[in-house]
Amino acid sequence: MAFAPFNVAIQVIAAFAIFIFGYVALFVSLVMCLAVSLAIGKGISEGARRLRAYAARSAPAKTFISSDVALISGLDSGV
Repeated sequence: MAFAPFNVAIQVIAAFAIFIFGYVALFVSLVMCLAVSLAIGKGISEGARRLRAYAARSAPAKTFISSDVALISGLDSGV
């Protein structure tokens, strides 16, 4: 076998190195996906908090539904 330049041990070491590199790359990509999903979740939560605060501030300025219900025919006490 004079024409076989690769040794079996070198092939096993290369396969193990590729295996380890693949798992490290997978771990890094999962951490990046986790960071992006946490950032998106924080943005949604912050937006909902601001929307709720805006709704709470603007609620007293609007008319109540009960005054609009009396305008519907047949619901007022005079009929």
